Amino acid sequence: MQSATALLALVAAVNGNVIRGRQLSAAAIVPANTQPANLTSGSDSYYLGFREVDFEKPYAKYYNPVVSPISDALVSGLAGSPWPSAFTYSAQDAAKYLEQPGYLNLENGYAIGSNGTLMIAVRSEIPQVTVEQYDWWFGWHSVETARYKLWNPIAHQYSYRTPESVDWANRTYAERYIGATSYIDEYVGNDAAKLSIQFIEPESMGFNTTAWPELGIETVVVGKLFIGDYSLEEFDQTSYLMHMVHRTPDGYRELRSRFFVASDNHGNAQLGHDLAVHCNIEMTHLGSFLPALFQEFKGTK
Repeated sequence: MQSATALLALVAAVNGNVIRGRQLSAAAIVPANTQPANLTSGSDSYYLGFREVDFEKPYAKYYNPVVSPISDALVSGLAGSPWPSAFTYSAQDAAKYLEQPGYLNLENGYAIGSNGTLMIAVRSEIPQVTVEQYDWWFGWHSVETARYKLWNPIAHQYSYRTPESVDWANRTYAERYIGATSYIDEYVGNDAAKLSIQFIEPESMGFNTTAWPELGIETVVVGKLFIGDYSLEEFDQTSYLMHMVHRTPDGYRELRSRFFVASDNHGNAQLGHDLAVHCNIEMTHLGSFLPALFQEFKGTK
């Protein structure tokens, strides 16, 4: 088996601009008057793993390139995918499904709706992760690429966000990421691509936060999703991601994730498989270090 070091050396030279066989432009598609000054498409900024400069970060001890395999439940769910289109629903209807007690027919795997929209469902175990830790993470990790790489060290290459900084001292953990846009480059399966994620209030998608305590729901991270380039303007009304932290009866937590991807936003069966695997790996990995990371760095920007 090829060593991890050799593998990282091989893929570090790859600039992530291809998804599902389509060559993408190296330039970020961001309006000239809104392009962040430090957003880069330079190949030197895109690489897997940690380099010497990354190991100098105060949180570098939490970098672990060894990740756990995907869950047995996801293996089974992917084996049956694509599931019937009747199992799908739109992002706009997701709240009424996800706020029901119990589980749905599709919790692991993917299906393609009658309109061609891809829906992905993943359930990941994050037993010790609290709502404070999870909301904090979504603000804290996007500030530096090295932080983002802690999350999925075998897939994440680059991260930047706008606004670049906020008045963190006067914001809740959730307010530190809601309203921000993350620009990331990561491998999803065989290929790497640029993604833009604009985080929004869960209430804007119909979630009833007052009902969450009795349902064991602690937080829901919601974002608009655009695949293929960096953009502030090309979000559609179909493509979203949602990550729900749910407290189970034994007091531990699990993450119920949903992705809705329009067919003209690269939504297809292959992406359904690859993004489900990617999600389960990174969320499980996050659960392995986030409680300790939060305890040490919760006071930092």
